[in-house]
Amino acid sequence: MKRLSVILLSFLLYLPLYAQFRGTVYIDTDQSGTFDKGDKPLAGVMVTDGMNVVKTNKKGRFSLPGFEKTRFISMTTPARFETQQFYLPVKENRKSYDFLLTESERTQPREHSFVQITDTEVTGGMGRWVTDLQQYVKNEKPAFLIHTGDICYEPGLKMHNQVVNAETMNCPVYYCIGNHDLVKGNYGEELYESIYGPTWYSFDIGNIHYVVTPIDHGDNPTDYTQRDVYNWLKNDLAMMKKDQSLILFNHDLFTPGDTFVFKADNEHILDFRTFNTKAQLYGHMHYNYVRNQKGIYTICTGTLDKGGIDHSPSSFRDIKVDANDHITTQLRYTFIEPQVAIVSPMENQTTPIHPDNNLLPVSVNTYNSQARTSRVSYILNDLENHQEIAKGELTPRSDWNWSENIQIPANTDGKKLGLTVTSFFNDGKKATATNRFLYQKDFKLTSIPGKDWNTLLQNASHSGGINDSQIKLPLQLQWTANTGSNIFMTSPIITRQKVFIATTDDNTSLNTYICAFDFNSGKQIWKFRTENSVKNTIACEDGIIIAQDASCNLYALDAESGKLLRQQYIHLNSYPYLTEGLTIDKGIVYAGIGTGLSAYDLKTGKVIWTNKDWKQREGSTTTLTVAGDVLISGTQWGGLYGNDIRTGKQLWKLSDNGLGNRGASPVYKDGKLWIISSKSFFIIEPQTGEVLQQKELSANLDVTSTPLVTEQEIIFGTADRGIMALDKSTLFIKWKAETKPSLVYTAPYSSTPQAGVETSPVLSQGIVYIGASDGYLYAIDQATGIIKDKLNLGAPIFSTVAVSGNKMIVCDFAGNVYCITTPFSLNISPENDL
Repeated sequence: MKRLSVILLSFLLYLPLYAQFRGTVYIDTDQSGTFDKGDKPLAGVMVTDGMNVVKTNKKGRFSLPGFEKTRFISMTTPARFETQQFYLPVKENRKSYDFLLTESERTQPREHSFVQITDTEVTGGMGRWVTDLQQYVKNEKPAFLIHTGDICYEPGLKMHNQVVNAETMNCPVYYCIGNHDLVKGNYGEELYESIYGPTWYSFDIGNIHYVVTPIDHGDNPTDYTQRDVYNWLKNDLAMMKKDQSLILFNHDLFTPGDTFVFKADNEHILDFRTFNTKAQLYGHMHYNYVRNQKGIYTICTGTLDKGGIDHSPSSFRDIKVDANDHITTQLRYTFIEPQVAIVSPMENQTTPIHPDNNLLPVSVNTYNSQARTSRVSYILNDLENHQEIAKGELTPRSDWNWSENIQIPANTDGKKLGLTVTSFFNDGKKATATNRFLYQKDFKLTSIPGKDWNTLLQNASHSGGINDSQIKLPLQLQWTANTGSNIFMTSPIITRQKVFIATTDDNTSLNTYICAFDFNSGKQIWKFRTENSVKNTIACEDGIIIAQDASCNLYALDAESGKLLRQQYIHLNSYPYLTEGLTIDKGIVYAGIGTGLSAYDLKTGKVIWTNKDWKQREGSTTTLTVAGDVLISGTQWGGLYGNDIRTGKQLWKLSDNGLGNRGASPVYKDGKLWIISSKSFFIIEPQTGEVLQQKELSANLDVTSTPLVTEQEIIFGTADRGIMALDKSTLFIKWKAETKPSLVYTAPYSSTPQAGVETSPVLSQGIVYIGASDGYLYAIDQATGIIKDKLNLGAPIFSTVAVSGNKMIVCDFAGNVYCITTPFSLNISPENDL
């Protein structure tokens, strides 16, 4: 009898612990939003106490024991359903934890999409990006929106959910905790939990099991441990259906290695590959970067309200899941009103003719932040006879560019024509542009021979901003070609009568290339696919093209054929992401960054030396500079470094007075380094790193612009004031050339207003040529700063121009390569307008 009493007592003590939390999951059959008698229970729904995971029974009921850190009971919202609240806080007087589901068509299909935003860091308030995001969601109808962390500190945490939520966005909205969301309290995640709920949870849409986990470090200590997350994650993933696929969210990357695991400690490791994992999406790094880690995409998205740390354009990400659970992504750039610009044929010019068949090349750059471009139509008119001679639609070439070669009647030769294009967007809006031009089939342009342009600003010291080119105003488009993907901070190369450029694609398509075009006709000669984006400077010497991609691959290509001569991996010994630019000098290639910074023999690829003295930091946009016997490099938030060019040994480091917060590269001229950084201009002695002069300016100088140093001026771009010139003798401001507001933002941690110029100025015949983030190529008087001419390309320009003879190569973010030269004058009278 005594033994029976003990057994009964033990059972009674165990029962409350085992069934501490009970509840039911219901279908809201009448969609009233409240519990009614007619609501039906739903079986098979996953529910968790933060560690244990169970499924509801036939009556929709569940029971959970809880554990010492249970603060929420949360539900894995099943496919075909939505809910106003997937979690309930644990309360002493709550007897039943009941969830209400509403049937939803947008969460049912295997084919669906979602939107990721991240790192908004809204401590200073919300901005125009909210409207762009809200309207895009309204127009494109994704299944859900997720924020992958760094809402940011107490003000941001309290504000963000009031503006970006299921009601304001008209779709389910999920949040993920970031390192800056761990704020002061009893524990780091306390405030986050009080507003956003649990820091780990899951939900199902279509055939995808989506899992959100918290970052493992932050500004304040967490109550949770990696072991806590592991215990829940193991139980959650064990409940996945047999054929389901997995997509993961965390503020940071789980693992840089291709093993792709979640590691609590050496004994508690989850291999995500065993769960049919398709991707992990994260933020934290403030840049756009996609990597295929042996079948699993790791997708980092930058910031949509400001520039990334590596100057990635302000953007959010649209992710599509197809019927086979494969994913594709598209970045969407914020702050752009519906707009269109005709870039070929250009206004009031004689049109270039397609080199093969005398077709009329029509090219248009168009974009709208709030909706995709559905189609672009054109109408071609004879202005002299006031009649329509051709119409049709253009073909998309990149996320900005639409183009086509148009057949037009032979009797239009020598006539003034008008081209009208209209872009149609998914929100019902449209944008229209009209250009007038002279169509002349036998139009020929004189070519003046010039010198090679081998890297950024012509040479490894970047002193080619002043050169002997013969470009004069007015400007004439000779040809244009599109690469099929974006062009970021790669400057074009001109050598052996060819133009070389590299492209960027920060989506799963990884549509990335090094391309070669004929210098005179624009005809593509070859195209080599790289494994990832080439985001910065490439170089050429002795007929060999050298480039490094974001995934740390170093390429050597034969310039004539495009044949791969050599591919090497650059070991950074840290996170594998490379945005810096390389260079070549006297048969030596200088590439990599941090402990991956090395000198290579150009012909053989043999490593001559590797830096061992300083490490890589966050993504930087600097290009290596050769300054006599010193190699100049730098890292964002680290410093400016001088290394011995023969041994790689660090000679000096500068990080004070804003030199540690810098994206620009110096020019080496007159035995000195000339560089901008933060809010100051510097002159530095390259052997010792001594700062000879510093001039603080009332402008944001965190751009990649290398100064142009003339006899009288020092000219460079800014993030918020367009182009600026200092008097060389006094360092006083000599002139400013104001640009228009940036189409997208690139300056780190800088939002409205931006009038950014990331490129470097190039001087020819007294005129400074420089591209800007507003989509214009500017021609500016060297002495006065007066804007003599500007060409509207309708897409940001992040690539510094290259010049040779009387030709200039310009590249825009839409992937267009333009050859611009000097023509005769052309006048088209206003009365002939369409």
